[in-house]
Amino acid sequence: MKHNNELPNNHFRKTAIRFKTWFNQPARKAARKENRKNKGKKLYPMPINKLRPIVRCQTIRHNTRERLGRGFTPEECKAAGLEYTYARKLGISVDLRRRNKNQESFDQNVERIKTYMSKVTVYSDRAQARSSGAVQHKGKIMPLKKKEVIVEAIKAEEIAKLN
Repeated sequence: MKHNNELPNNHFRKTAIRFKTWFNQPARKAARKENRKNKGKKLYPMPINKLRPIVRCQTIRHNTRERLGRGFTPEECKAAGLEYTYARKLGISVDLRRRNKNQESFDQNVERIKTYMSKVTVYSDRAQARSSGAVQHKGKIMPLKKKEVIVEAIKAEEIAKLN
């Protein structure tokens, strides 16, 4: 070693310890999978997920698009013939903060609850559900179906007539 240099020893900052590593990612994935499985067993025969309302996205740019919301309003539950406390027990998500802004979406969500109720079978206990061969629903309940936009073709002469 030549010259009068300092011996190479590490001068890391104390914050170097705080670097976050992701070596536990595969283990976390396995744990999440196991938790989902255990939750399904615990909830049987109830579906794992809850029924969600159809709501419009926010702002002018996105409000033509529909998505699944957080929960139905108590008024929507009442119009469908359910108390919202009982609706929660049947796997229907209820959000007490949401407001009904127009009649169209209100009617759409009431119809959604009624359709769900026509498909639901309520058992008194798990043994009865197991003996009747009930299958637990996995995934989203009544997912949104994209409406296909129908575009009609017209001839160039017809465009000239419109102007």
